[in-house]
Amino acid sequence: MLQEIQVKNKQLLSDLIGENTDLGYYRIQKVIKRRSVKVNGVRVGSDMNVYTGDVVCVYMPDREKNSIEVVYRDANILVVNKGAGIEVQGEGSLTELINNILTDTVAVPVHRLDRNTLGLVVFALNKTAETELLASFKDRDIDKTYQCVVVGTPQKPSANLNAFLFKDAKKSMVYISETPQKGYLPIETHYNLLKKLGELSLLEVKPVTGRTHQIRAQLAHINLPILGDGKYGINKINRRFRVKTQLLCCTKVTFHFGSGALKYLDGKSVVLNIDLTQYYKK
Repeated sequence: MLQEIQVKNKQLLSDLIGENTDLGYYRIQKVIKRRSVKVNGVRVGSDMNVYTGDVVCVYMPDREKNSIEVVYRDANILVVNKGAGIEVQGEGSLTELINNILTDTVAVPVHRLDRNTLGLVVFALNKTAETELLASFKDRDIDKTYQCVVVGTPQKPSANLNAFLFKDAKKSMVYISETPQKGYLPIETHYNLLKKLGELSLLEVKPVTGRTHQIRAQLAHINLPILGDGKYGINKINRRFRVKTQLLCCTKVTFHFGSGALKYLDGKSVVLNIDLTQYYKK
């Protein structure tokens, strides 16, 4: 949340914030350092004088604290539940929100979810953890498991899907082919039917590769579009169930570290318990 303050007299930015908010001195210095303050529309990263007529906007982290669900935290990593409609990085993002709440460290995301995908996001809390986590995600040594509600029922209760994916960055779309083509990369996704829900189904999905929009596009390709997906789904059905964002959620992250500072996490799974059926009209 942004609080707008009109400057009436020349004074230090930190003094102005202290007079107009309930933030203490330490938190004020932190929000300034985190560049969570704008003066006349420009982000600032250090204390400074402001003048009569200036407009100051301050991000108020305390008002958003309850919106962050921490699923796991230790000295090295933080795992939170991301809601739909928020980016992992960027202005107004989950990362910015978290770092305006934390007082003892800086959280750095080590992977991402689509804006409207729900679920677990892992953050590093120090440089060593960041290095090891980034390397592990790059090498596919960290397993992510998803659940999703799809339109239809799979022909097989479980299957490994293999295909090829092309990313059109200009259109922010991906395309699936059953056969190799120029510019297409191999993809593999495993699904398991968890529950039939009438004309819908609840699936557990494990991507073996990690391409952009892989799960959404590959399931749509086999006529199991994710409910609520406006890009690869069926909008007529999305409207009928009153769902505006894809019902896709990262529900489990399993770590594998054979050595290093994070070896204590080897084999550990962080699990999010969620009922996706609550997000649509039954």
